[in-house]
Amino acid sequence: MKSIFRIVAVLVVVSIARLHAVEPRPNVLFIAVDDLRTSLGCYGDTLVKSPNIDRFATTARRFDHAYTQQAVCGPSRTSLLTGRLPDNTRVWHNRNLFRDTQPDIITLPQLFKNHGYHTVSLGKIFSGDERELDPVSWSEPEILKQKGWRNSALSDSGGEGKGAAWEAADVPDEGYSDGKLAKLAAEKLASLQSSGKPFFLAVGFFKPHLPFNAPKRYWDLYDPASFELNDDGQRVKGVSEHAHHSHRELGGYRDLPKDEHLDAATARKLRHGYHACVSYTDAQIGKLLTALDQLGLTENTIVVLWGDHGFALGEKDRWCKGTNFERDTRVPLLIRTPGMKEPGSAAAGLVEVVDLYPTLAELASLPAPQGLDGLSLVPIINDPQSPGRDAVLSQFARPFSANTPEFMGYSLRTTTHRYTRWIDWQSRKLVAEELYDYTTGPSTRRKGALWIEEENLAAHPQQTDSRQSLSQELDQMLSERITVKDHGEPATKKKRKKKSP
Repeated sequence: MKSIFRIVAVLVVVSIARLHAVEPRPNVLFIAVDDLRTSLGCYGDTLVKSPNIDRFATTARRFDHAYTQQAVCGPSRTSLLTGRLPDNTRVWHNRNLFRDTQPDIITLPQLFKNHGYHTVSLGKIFSGDERELDPVSWSEPEILKQKGWRNSALSDSGGEGKGAAWEAADVPDEGYSDGKLAKLAAEKLASLQSSGKPFFLAVGFFKPHLPFNAPKRYWDLYDPASFELNDDGQRVKGVSEHAHHSHRELGGYRDLPKDEHLDAATARKLRHGYHACVSYTDAQIGKLLTALDQLGLTENTIVVLWGDHGFALGEKDRWCKGTNFERDTRVPLLIRTPGMKEPGSAAAGLVEVVDLYPTLAELASLPAPQGLDGLSLVPIINDPQSPGRDAVLSQFARPFSANTPEFMGYSLRTTTHRYTRWIDWQSRKLVAEELYDYTTGPSTRRKGALWIEEENLAAHPQQTDSRQSLSQELDQMLSERITVKDHGEPATKKKRKKKSP
């Protein structure tokens, strides 16, 4: 009889212990990729070689309609990491600093740090410039680059501007910065594991951003003939001058025309170089995910992989980013959570990058700050059939400058259409409109993993009802989501007003 009581007592103690047991807090591995458009195998691209990201996608939730708030690195990353829209932080340019307007804002990594996480930033997370780092967000000093991390692996002397736009040195992966970054990140994972403390590790890869420099073996994965543009070379019909960017990112590189009008051979080489860089960075991401597995961290780590904005490779006479078109605003987004249901299933709902802040806060059971502009994606992570937003918002200022905008373009994307409105910033008067239908021609066409706009339908009489309806929807969205209503200046204007943009 005593033995029975003893067994019962032991069972009671075990049950009580289980009731009070605390589940280990999930780690976060946050992977950012610069200038990565949806040219990935898991998004339906049949040309690119991205086996590691594609393999990861089979274990994660792939978001097929994720959109950045502004298609350039600084504002895009600020939106995600603060959970606020560009108009609400006054960050419309890489040189604008959100803490100049909102010094007490709690960033996403700062939230984790404040609740006991060890937060680490390696590579390009907030920015690729030392001036835009945010030390308060991290438990240890950010490492943007270390000594010896260079864009070029070859001797690169003479000439003006940014240097050559591509390079294919016959070097190992660590001959370029992303290879060094992957090695450093894997080593950091090991040290974080041994610390026994939950972590938020952010790793920001630099490629496929220009210059398109990658080890030769990644160039050798592709047949150069496969990069024929097969495009009419004409800009989108019926758009105003505001629709296209005026700053020339590509034109600043050595031996390229300033107006970015390229001959066929140069266009092929650049497209080849972009894809080589995607494959190179894909391999580095594979190393990082393998390290996560080998350290036994996978089962308790949330992994986010995203591109900060899309990229144009000469389609419709346009290179790089900086517009409200689909190629620039749509981004790859993959999220894997411990115990995820239906891994590998895609979510078709519309989502924004500002949605990641409340999502990660909820997944880690952390109290998100008030005033976030995003919506948690946890319902979609749990059920990929869950609806997303009715519409998503992107924007871009003209000119692209650290000073007060002259014009602003707001772009509303629904499941079927895109409506873009350009306004005079000071008067708020309408200066131009754009309308595209992604369900049928002639305004758009589908090419592989991308949608390409062909013709602006805003002035077509048969589109009047659609244009007016979408215009009203944009009015409502702006009135509800933009909380800073004045015509305030960008954050850095007072500090940098004497500097050229």
